[in-house]
Amino acid sequence: MVKSYPNPCRLGPRFRSGLPVGARSSTHPTDLPRLLTNSFLHLPGFNVDDEEDLWTAGVKDWSGALSSDHVDVQQKKALRRSISALNKRDSVYFGEKYRPGERWRLLPDFADETAFLDIETTGLGGEAYITMCGVLDADGFKAYVRSDNIDQLSSDLARYKLVVTFNGISFDVPWLRKELGPLLEDAAHVDMMHVLRNVGLRGGLKKIERAIGLDRGDDLSMLSGRDAVVLWNMAQEGEPRALETLVRYNAEDVASLPLLAEFAYGQNSAGTPMAVPGFSSPAHFDTSTLPYDRELVRYLRGL
Repeated sequence: MVKSYPNPCRLGPRFRSGLPVGARSSTHPTDLPRLLTNSFLHLPGFNVDDEEDLWTAGVKDWSGALSSDHVDVQQKKALRRSISALNKRDSVYFGEKYRPGERWRLLPDFADETAFLDIETTGLGGEAYITMCGVLDADGFKAYVRSDNIDQLSSDLARYKLVVTFNGISFDVPWLRKELGPLLEDAAHVDMMHVLRNVGLRGGLKKIERAIGLDRGDDLSMLSGRDAVVLWNMAQEGEPRALETLVRYNAEDVASLPLLAEFAYGQNSAGTPMAVPGFSSPAHFDTSTLPYDRELVRYLRGL
């Protein structure tokens, strides 16, 4: 049975296997900034230049805009709807209002209700299927594995208001819905691939990590999605440490997402009222706590 791996900074002795410890409140956490209220790009008729003009005019947040002559009647109506949606923790409303590249704006306000997610599959063809899904939140990392606990995934994901992926709009979430049915229906989706394109970063996850100076510092970073398929097949054939090596490989991809989110938020918000105090994810996770087989990795790399 695959179990949860806690974030020691958050859980300490309260960790137990199974679901992460600690209920989530339906109200906004008091220690998180409401930086979304500095954003106006979701208003009807607004573009990036209009938003910058509004900030320059001294209108920095929604409350100021409601009493400003720079915002028309329809836009003020949309602001009141936005205030209601934020109070109700309706992230889907904002996910629908912002195009994928601008959804970085949601990160601080929903930080304690965010799942960072990545799946592994047996390929891309019609016969391929999901082998596992890794989920990281403020309480730690959990691996959902086929023929073990992956049936729990849909219900566990229902607790989140935001899901963060890399290429998940096109890949991870459609695959999950194809195999497991409707899920994440109450969560907005921040796809870091689209957000990072705003600041000129393109390519795969590991390529972007290298470009911004993120170093995983171990030999697993040299493996690829094809190696993940081989690890799964080896596990099915009885290789004793193949599954834990696959879980560690997946966890490293997932653990990279909060770091990329922080970087992307900082780059996209620089020079705007949304830059202070910025975004610091509570979902950091030390993957070195997870075991893997170094000799198996050397074999996969042909060493």
